[in-house]
Amino acid sequence: MKKAIFLYFIIFIEGYVVLSTELLAIRQITPYVGAGTDTTSIIIAAVLLPLALGYYVGGKFKPKLGLMGKRITIRRKLLQNIFISTIFLIFGLSFVFVHDFFELFFISVHHNSRLNTFIYAMVFIVFPVFLLAQTIPLTSNLFKEQKLSTITGKMLFFSTLGSLMGATFSTLVLMATIGVNLTVTVTIFCLCFLYILLSKRLISKQIIAIILLASASLYINSDTVMKKSNIVQSNNYHTIQITENKNGKRLMKLNGHYSAGLNKNESLPFGYMKFFENNFIRPIQNKGEVKSILVIGSGGFTLGLQDKKNNYAFVDIDGDLKDISEQYFLKQKLGENKKFHVIPARGFLQQAISKNQKYDLIIIDTFLGVKIPEHLITKEFYETVKLSLKDNGIVAINIIASPTFNNAFSVNLDNTLNEVFPNINRDVVGNYNAWISRPQTVRNIVYSYFNKKYDEEPAIYIDDKASPYYDKTKPID
Repeated sequence: MKKAIFLYFIIFIEGYVVLSTELLAIRQITPYVGAGTDTTSIIIAAVLLPLALGYYVGGKFKPKLGLMGKRITIRRKLLQNIFISTIFLIFGLSFVFVHDFFELFFISVHHNSRLNTFIYAMVFIVFPVFLLAQTIPLTSNLFKEQKLSTITGKMLFFSTLGSLMGATFSTLVLMATIGVNLTVTVTIFCLCFLYILLSKRLISKQIIAIILLASASLYINSDTVMKKSNIVQSNNYHTIQITENKNGKRLMKLNGHYSAGLNKNESLPFGYMKFFENNFIRPIQNKGEVKSILVIGSGGFTLGLQDKKNNYAFVDIDGDLKDISEQYFLKQKLGENKKFHVIPARGFLQQAISKNQKYDLIIIDTFLGVKIPEHLITKEFYETVKLSLKDNGIVAINIIASPTFNNAFSVNLDNTLNEVFPNINRDVVGNYNAWISRPQTVRNIVYSYFNKKYDEEPAIYIDDKASPYYDKTKPID
């Protein structure tokens, strides 16, 4: 009975590690390839396929002589698989190595996120999952003779239960409390603990080696190493980095990409942020009636930082952003006129619509890594934004796209926005070469829409009836 419980525990841990690995891999590569369904599906496939192959190969294994003349038993095979998997996953899941892999070898060479994800998965994920998948069929040989259907059902139950824990405990509990990097260490520790449990001796060269691997993982993913990369937080949603130079200029990176900046005098260093501030916020900062402003994608809470009059609602899914910004980036508390709502953007807008809550200005800046989440660039999303806008209100959207429409994303997103927001403006922030046709050449582009009501149906000019000079002085509402 004790032996059966021990074997089921091994299977449980294997299930936990595989699912935790899958989710950690998706989270760790998000800063470099985005969080779209395309890249996520590649990681899922890179887990499911080697799982199937591992089950098949593990079921065919028979004890045999190895290259060094030592007999490879089922126990030894399990230990080998766990040891090799541990090495691969330390490299494949730790931030330091993932960052170097993408930054130094692939993003600088090729900008295809799907290809980069595929290469990452093939190098770091496929082989260790293939080895770990052999755990169930190999372990099945260690049970005493029992009814096959009973054993199979129990093994699948404990493996699935472990997977459930890997899918929930590692994300909802560990990532949210100790952070992504230490969650990686917990996953590695599980493998090392499993290795020690399966070993016949508590002291051996192999045990020392696995303990060294666990120690290396702990150090590589420690706060000490993270601080060297200026990382102040790494949770389910973001890896947050904050730097400050000698002149007092502070920069915030979310998932490896600049999200906010602040000069010593509290001015904004980024062009598109200045565009938002100069055109939409400063004109109402010290005069006129109090406006209601919704900011979707909080970043570092720099928009309207000096505005003490108008009311701001900042919306973001990452509940840590406010405390991190106040402590390390803004170095001050948000004003009384600024509220932070931890909720998905579409959920917040649906609530606002149900309460008939509308805004004078809605600013949208929603990047997760290098991409905008797919559900925040659809016609349906922008329609909810429009329903949340007051008459004569303004929507301002930051997009990173080709200034000259040299890729399909830039064209299709522009079509989407024009479908929902007629007469929307498109301003390229900064200079660009209008003759460059490379699809990867992108700039910050600010789309702005003015929610005007027309007394007459908008018309077009034709040769038979053209009145442009008359229309210039004719109000539209």
